[in-house]
Amino acid sequence: MLRVAITLGILALAGCGGGSGGSSGGGGGGTATYTLGGTINTLTGSGLVLADGGQTVSPAANATSFTFSSAVASGTAYSVTVNTQPSGQTCTVANGSGTIASANVTNIQVSCATNNMTGTAATGGAIAGAAVTLVDSKGTQVSVKTDSSGNYSLSTSALTAPFLVKVVTANASSNGYAAGTTFYSVSDQPAPSVINVTPLTDLIVRNWYAAQSSPVSIDTAFANPAANPPPSVAEVQLIQSVVLDIVQPVLQQASVNPVGLDLISGGFTANGQGVDAALDQIKPITYGSGGTTASVTVDTTSATTQTTTVTANAGSIQVATATSNSSSGVTSSIATSAVIPTSSAEAAALTGAQATLSSLGNIINSKGSALQASDLTAYIDANFLNGGTTASQQAQEIAAQMAGATINSFTVTQVTSYDSTNNLIGIVGTVNYMANGVTGSTRLGYGSDLGMIFKQETDGSWLLYGDQQQGKSHAQIVSQMDNNLDGTTWSGEILDLQVSVPAVSTATPCSSSYATSVTAFPATAISGTNQNTSATVTIGTSGYSLPEDSAVYQQKGVDTCQFDGLVNALLVLPQNSLAAVVGDTIGFAPDAGSQVAALTRTIPGYTTETVNFTNLNSHGLSAAQLGQPLTLQWSLPVTFPIYDVQVYGLVTVASGSSYVSCQVNQSVPLAVTSTSVALTLPAACNGSPVVSIVQSGSQPAAAQLNVVVEGTHGEIAQAWWAFN
Repeated sequence: MLRVAITLGILALAGCGGGSGGSSGGGGGGTATYTLGGTINTLTGSGLVLADGGQTVSPAANATSFTFSSAVASGTAYSVTVNTQPSGQTCTVANGSGTIASANVTNIQVSCATNNMTGTAATGGAIAGAAVTLVDSKGTQVSVKTDSSGNYSLSTSALTAPFLVKVVTANASSNGYAAGTTFYSVSDQPAPSVINVTPLTDLIVRNWYAAQSSPVSIDTAFANPAANPPPSVAEVQLIQSVVLDIVQPVLQQASVNPVGLDLISGGFTANGQGVDAALDQIKPITYGSGGTTASVTVDTTSATTQTTTVTANAGSIQVATATSNSSSGVTSSIATSAVIPTSSAEAAALTGAQATLSSLGNIINSKGSALQASDLTAYIDANFLNGGTTASQQAQEIAAQMAGATINSFTVTQVTSYDSTNNLIGIVGTVNYMANGVTGSTRLGYGSDLGMIFKQETDGSWLLYGDQQQGKSHAQIVSQMDNNLDGTTWSGEILDLQVSVPAVSTATPCSSSYATSVTAFPATAISGTNQNTSATVTIGTSGYSLPEDSAVYQQKGVDTCQFDGLVNALLVLPQNSLAAVVGDTIGFAPDAGSQVAALTRTIPGYTTETVNFTNLNSHGLSAAQLGQPLTLQWSLPVTFPIYDVQVYGLVTVASGSSYVSCQVNQSVPLAVTSTSVALTLPAACNGSPVVSIVQSGSQPAAAQLNVVVEGTHGEIAQAWWAFN
């Protein structure tokens, strides 16, 4: 009987105490436990795994609820997260954190949506099995993992752009990044469908935050994006252009056309080819204390190394790049800067300029071959003046160049100036277009340190305004190859200083109502050698008079006079002095007056590598095939990144005691990889037939061909071929 009584007592105790769904243990004093669960909305894929600390639950496809199998004691904190996302979907958790309070938890909400965004994470090889976290502008996060190819996908349908993305590597990379390295990226589209993550996207994001008036680390910004908003689409594109400039040499080596390339949202596969192959050539990017400096080393070839230092200051980024060749000694150098909008007013000005460019592209596309100058006047300020070009001339020039073309995109690559007092913004950009079935690009705003200038109108719009100057200047180091009439060649680096002003007529010698003389003023004295006499030439800070070319130059419907140091073979620079003059400023003063700020130029960069025509062998005028297509072939440089390739010709005819020259450009756009084009030199200029010119002294040749290869950092390599 006693044994039976004890057994019944134990059974009685087992039936007492414990809350609903929970239990208590031992002698009536056990701790109550409760279940943890909730609802699931629109789960269609399989593979979802939810976690609370060490325990997990795996709801099946189409499940509408879940409950963890282990009960949790009252007073225990819980935090339910998505451990593994389901196939093709991204799930987020609401009400996922709290503390058990003497009741089952049933209000956790899991919402799932079909993935609408993908990306590839790579360093020059896939970042596989890595944790990917996306945070929206309000701080909401979703997490996934990359697959074996570095790919990931997730849904942003319930999130608010712009987005930041973080990838933490699980393994070391073959090109030197340690396991546990964090890379960031950012959306560069209003509704992104792709956000790639690489060391280059990381460089973009870090530089943007470092360039703010109050710099902040990307780690801080990612943790609290509401307080540290991600950059806008336009701002991302500005810094992406800086980064593309830095790595273009390896992109070219990997047969990637940089024109229109988007490192963040473009198509990208971690397969050892294309962009991925270029990433392999970039050594691990290192950042200085505070994250405001970055060092980027690129092995463009086995013998060529490029080293770049990027420095972010409040509102700007400075880039200093040098390239050297261990076998040939060929070098190039560049010093540039980019303005990064740090105020709402400046950002609004950039948006306004981009809106005008977009509208301009729309009207060009809609009008097609019927495009006329009158269609473009709405986008040009009535007081437009740029280097002597008036509003009507600018409209005519755009119409002549773009009639029948299709504008694919306008991209602002740099803000060069901003004037809040006069509501002016200057930009440099690129227009990508298709003409005659060939895709090409043209740089906007190049040739002036101020860029293409827009002015805000009384209605709030931003229209093309120009630099308000009647002169246009340039100061560049040109690596030149001259193919002379006598069959000899000359090559060297020339400092090319030039100011062009409107001519009053086609009568020669050239005359202008704007200036009869121009003086150049370098910030520091520059010395070199006269090409023809070998005499020492010094351009002093007190000024150097530029001779006026007696010819009238006719191009794009505008007659111009030129004040040009090369008229007297101004300055051949020794190679050991080239780096010293990069970044130097050259001021210009018309008619011995004060220097004109808008004419001041900064020497952008240099190269010592030459290019040349490869299929020309005669200097006789008959070889120019005047009036007929002439096929031209040339070599391309290998030690600097190419931005543009241009081929043009000049024919010259006598006009009184002087000469008039007419210029013709190639009829189709040339890709940066182009090495051939057909060009037709005109048989007449200024109403006169082109004939041989008796050579004595400094008489020009009757015809000339020029190929100009321009680097993204301001390098210029060109070759001339003369006919007579």
